[in-house]
Amino acid sequence: MITGYLSLYLIFVIVISLIVGLLVLRLKLPSPRLIITILVVFVASPLLIGYLYLVYFNSLPEVIVPNVVGLERPAAEEQLADVDLRAREAGNVYESKYPEGFVVSQRPEAGRRVKAGRVVNLMINSGENKVPVPSLLGKPFSQAGDLLAAAQFRPGDVRWERHPDQPEGAIIAQEPLPGELAPAGSLVDLLVATTVEVVTEEKEGE
Repeated sequence: MITGYLSLYLIFVIVISLIVGLLVLRLKLPSPRLIITILVVFVASPLLIGYLYLVYFNSLPEVIVPNVVGLERPAAEEQLADVDLRAREAGNVYESKYPEGFVVSQRPEAGRRVKAGRVVNLMINSGENKVPVPSLLGKPFSQAGDLLAAAQFRPGDVRWERHPDQPEGAIIAQEPLPGELAPAGSLVDLLVATTVEVVTEEKEGE
């Protein structure tokens, strides 16, 4: 590896020297000190980068990534730390076969050889199957049940409110809002427009 790097470095020095020489001849630059400075910088840069790579990065030992899928997050972090790897939560996802707070996937995968100190990204089970709430705004109330069922939700409280400027039976508000993540099977409350006056029945004892 070192021989290959030195060969590339020698080729780089020759190419840079030729380029700088051509520039001096064509542009007739008056300051040789500037030319020497530029040449030194171009020549020394890859040598310094190569040295840092060989001394610091390439000298790090390699370790095998353990399999932490199916472990609770603290246990997964501890197992990764035992082989000098660092854990980072990359996000949450629902996976039915694992309990909440357990690792469902990892990157890099188990069995790969990586440098010590590498970060391993962990996806953690959220514990709830959360799905986006569909938008029912402007839809007829008669379609609400089918639309919610198709998106794994159920109708919740339904209130009617007089809005002469809206079509009869149009849904004008909902909770949770469209696009929010909510547990599958949960209720969605609706506010429906009507063109007639709504009479609210008073509860007994009030």
